[in-house]
Amino acid sequence: MSCASLNELAREMGGFVNGDEVDIDLLSCARLPYRFVESHYSHLLPCSAVFILEVSEDTLRRRMEERGGYSEGGKIEENLETQRADIYFQEALERLPATRIFRINAEGKDPDAVAGTILSIASRLAIT
Repeated sequence: MSCASLNELAREMGGFVNGDEVDIDLLSCARLPYRFVESHYSHLLPCSAVFILEVSEDTLRRRMEERGGYSEGGKIEENLETQRADIYFQEALERLPATRIFRINAEGKDPDAVAGTILSIASRLAIT
């Protein structure tokens, strides 16, 4: 599956402003040569479908703690609240119909299995 990290692409394009804030307009105008991109803000870019990967709060908290760098400013709690409030779905709904937004339960699933689910849905939608 051809998937790129938007954070890496933003870094390469000079798309970070004020430290860690991403220039969504810059990324939106770029012609990205990828079928899939991933990040917590990818749903804000022009796209034909959004896949929201969901895990339990405990798993999300553990992953963020293991990754590190989230202790200052309450970033972990902010991410948990975003999940609780369904922010990603609501933001995606401003750009796409609900029939193009997919929630995928990734709890305890192998990344290849999750990718397979995404590819299956994308194939049915004829996303190229």
